[in-house]
Amino acid sequence: MIAKITRGSRAGDIGAYLHGPGKANEHVYYDTMGQQHSGGQVIGSNIGAEGQTDPARWVPELRAAQQTRPEITKGIWQASLRNTANDRVLSNDEWAEVAQSFAEKMGFENHPWVAVRHGADHVHIVVSRVDYEGNVWHGRNDRRQAQTACQQLERTHGLEVAARRRTGPKQTVTQARTDHRRKAALSTLRRHTAEKLRARPPRQDESRSRPPERTREEQQKAVREAVAKKLAARKEQSAAARSKPEIVPDQKIRPGRGPKL
Repeated sequence: MIAKITRGSRAGDIGAYLHGPGKANEHVYYDTMGQQHSGGQVIGSNIGAEGQTDPARWVPELRAAQQTRPEITKGIWQASLRNTANDRVLSNDEWAEVAQSFAEKMGFENHPWVAVRHGADHVHIVVSRVDYEGNVWHGRNDRRQAQTACQQLERTHGLEVAARRRTGPKQTVTQARTDHRRKAALSTLRRHTAEKLRARPPRQDESRSRPPERTREEQQKAVREAVAKKLAARKEQSAAARSKPEIVPDQKIRPGRGPKL
């Protein structure tokens, strides 16, 4: 069993569709005599609308509940419960039990709701998210909660297990698509970076020609030559100092004393 959920604000619109002739598929229901009729029939509710084929018999009840909280947007919640194509056909009473159990598992059993059947394999449940006292059913995580409820209903009523969404292969496809997008983004980034580098003018230090690097032997030779130059300069300084005449300072002559003859 699969639940498809929608939200809206006009109970009259959804009621007209459920009891109308249908669009993609023809809407039909069967009376107690087995006669086929066009449209839909209420097979379960908590507002006493069972057996009704005219939406005008139950839409005002949902509108009255909505008017207690007019600020609530999309106050109409709708879920279609569909069993598999190979599953058995449920009776109206069985669908009514399914709808009642579903309402209790979802937590809106005290809000006005109806279950309309217009086909062999599914039923529509319409509920006002606002009850007559102004309490709001928020329906948080409603899709996950509805899927869990459907799994429980399959076991309770002996129905065929329906394939669920987000199965392993779909996750694999999603992961592959994510990896492909990531690789494409990296490739684009590399291409743009390369284009920017090619368009950038060279720096001054990059444009200058660098002198060739010297080998270790050449570096040692240059050091030895520098040391030899320093030693030669020191020797020249020493030789120049020795070749200069020695200057003796004049002796002072004391007064009254002359040199001895």
